[in-house]
Amino acid sequence: MKRERNIWSDNHSPENFRPEYPEFSMVSLLKETAEKYPDYYALNFQNKKTTFAQMIKQIELVAQSLLASGVKKGDFVSVVAPNTPQALVSVYAINRIGAVANMIHPLLSANEIKRFIEHVDSKAIITFDMFYSKLSKVTWETTDKPVMILARIADALPFYLKPLYLAKNKVEINPNPNHDVIYWNDFLKRGKQRKEPLPVDDGQGDDIAAILYSGGTTGIPKGVMIHNRAFNCMAVQAEEIKRDNTKDAAGKKALALMPVFHGFGLAMCMHVMLYFGMQVFLVPKFDFIACSKLIFKNKINHVYAVPALFEALSRTEEIEKKDLSFLEMVAFSGDKCSDKLHNRMNRYLKNGGSSEQMTEAYGLTECLSAACISPFFAHKQGSTGLPLPDNKIKICKVGTHEEAPRGEDGEICITGPTLMKGYYKNEAETKIALQQHDDGKTWLHTGDLGYMDEDGYLWYRQRHCKMIITSGYNIYPSQIEEVINGCNGVTVSCVVGIEDRSVGQRVIAVVQPTSMDADLETLRKRILEECKKNVAEYAMPREVIFKEAIPRTAMGKVNFKALTAEMNKKD
Repeated sequence: MKRERNIWSDNHSPENFRPEYPEFSMVSLLKETAEKYPDYYALNFQNKKTTFAQMIKQIELVAQSLLASGVKKGDFVSVVAPNTPQALVSVYAINRIGAVANMIHPLLSANEIKRFIEHVDSKAIITFDMFYSKLSKVTWETTDKPVMILARIADALPFYLKPLYLAKNKVEINPNPNHDVIYWNDFLKRGKQRKEPLPVDDGQGDDIAAILYSGGTTGIPKGVMIHNRAFNCMAVQAEEIKRDNTKDAAGKKALALMPVFHGFGLAMCMHVMLYFGMQVFLVPKFDFIACSKLIFKNKINHVYAVPALFEALSRTEEIEKKDLSFLEMVAFSGDKCSDKLHNRMNRYLKNGGSSEQMTEAYGLTECLSAACISPFFAHKQGSTGLPLPDNKIKICKVGTHEEAPRGEDGEICITGPTLMKGYYKNEAETKIALQQHDDGKTWLHTGDLGYMDEDGYLWYRQRHCKMIITSGYNIYPSQIEEVINGCNGVTVSCVVGIEDRSVGQRVIAVVQPTSMDADLETLRKRILEECKKNVAEYAMPREVIFKEAIPRTAMGKVNFKALTAEMNKKD
């Protein structure tokens, strides 16, 4: 895909401009970097470092192991894992053989994970021993049972940390006899024993590289098909949007806190940073205090995260006395950042010797996370900035293709090279999300509301649906309500998000029982037990509140907005 120069390239060093987007596989782009910097560190996991050359060898071994396990080009492989070397290497290995990585949150309930695995008819599952106790109860409905490959965190640790980790984290595995289970190291032996050379990497830009799950505009999780071109385009786009003082990014350090199963994490925090030749610090779970210490100790240069991390960072002891000159990119997305936090962090950055300021980005999984970002050459606090190179954003009057006047609220619509191919096996929802306008272009109708100012900057207002965001995770109330409404003794429920400085929002379930005279404590326990079986850990209601009558709209629907306002006011 050929490109034209734009506002970003005009404000940047001309040597960074790549006239065409790469029309090949994700792993081929990674190999470009590995050939330039074979001895630079690519990954850092708990201080165990992997060079680019070593990472390519690991990818090829896992690719051989997948082929030896019966996976072939076009098959789906589910990766149910946190940010670990095994998970990221597996994504590239899957891409190397022309298969598709089906990315699943490991903290989902067993039923949710099963549904996503069977949705694509996965031929293999790459997960970790710590999650097997949950998955062992799954009975596969598919004709062929997927191969379940169990890795261990301990295998990715430095030798001196393994004994301590194993002593503190004992995992007993009782394989289900109906499952085809193989341990990671035995899986790798299959690859070493395979005699045939790897097939030629003939991946094309339009080939599907990954399925990422998103609620889109309806709140019902759907498999978003992301092609190679989208991942590679985002890397090239990011090359132009970063500051001049970070143009020599190779060898510098980046934090990968956002998860590998999330578009923002896999694309921006990992694939893009590796394309730059940076050392990516993989963080397996959200622990904002630990991350703050990691940033200071290792002098991380690029930090992309949710505002909750910067809230924790800004409250680190003696931050005002810290040297922050090593911070060259501090960007956030996934949630709104308060002006108070924005100003506090910018003050610390300036006083600490950093030339950076808090940078806001906006996007969706359907356009592979970031679609626009605050520009370094003309920052406007509170705005999500300008569209990335070759992206276009317009505000349409809700329910139409008609463009709204500048300054007027409407639906945010996006077009560009990182748009999804569609939702897997869901043409109806794809037609709603991807619509062709009179200009002949396909536009993503996001369902989000915002406006564009006279300078072309996007100002995000709110999500059109009632999604809750906790620590960067998207939570869809309708799923939790379905579980609660199925409990005996419940007339109706409404799940809302309560503002919480530490995590963004916390989940509260408001329940109208069939009778306020019933044993409500027993009912509360029953509700939480059902949620524990069917709802992800991070989406569990933190409180169950009983209400004699849940408010309704004039149309008789549960008044989500009124109830949310009421609960936030009480809090």
